[in-house]
Amino acid sequence: MLVFYDAPVSGNTYKVRLLLKQLAVPHRAERLDIVGGAVRAKEFRRVNPFGRVPYIVDGEFQLGESNAILLYLARGSRLLPSGVQDQALVQQWMFFEQNQVELSIGLPRAWKHFSIQQPEAVFEHYRPRAESALRVLERHLADRQWFVGTGYSVADIALFAYTQMAPEAGHDLAQFPAVKAWLDRVRAQPGWFALE
Repeated sequence: MLVFYDAPVSGNTYKVRLLLKQLAVPHRAERLDIVGGAVRAKEFRRVNPFGRVPYIVDGEFQLGESNAILLYLARGSRLLPSGVQDQALVQQWMFFEQNQVELSIGLPRAWKHFSIQQPEAVFEHYRPRAESALRVLERHLADRQWFVGTGYSVADIALFAYTQMAPEAGHDLAQFPAVKAWLDRVRAQPGWFALE
């Protein structure tokens, strides 16, 4: 059976948790306390040399990085388009999510959420990047329902995880009505649940 190494507070593990539920993938979850340092423990490092979550073990196959896991688990499902160009677009948005959205929204949100002291200049460094990323999402969603094609996909799951956290990172989503409407559409998908 697939083993999924999870951490409830992580947006990256939330993506995998959501996909596993929405596709009803049989698995066993191993929850780790990342705040308490469980990912740095020798026992976990023997399983996963990256020392990060999410991580899956599927028989002899092991895989890290949230978006790689999403692509692996979604193959052949309704959540991954079959066309080569649509798959490339899905990957484009997933790379954008990790490089722009997760970095500029996820880090400041984590610092605030866990009361990790940072100089105000650090938050000000990420603020324009986050706002720029949100503007890109807003423009793209202005005339479409989903990020790729005509249906909900792993691109939407990937982007949703940290975009929904923008208010926790200090961003008012009222100025991004298309993004807000898309967040509501994602929340309306069968099997959706909130981040813990």
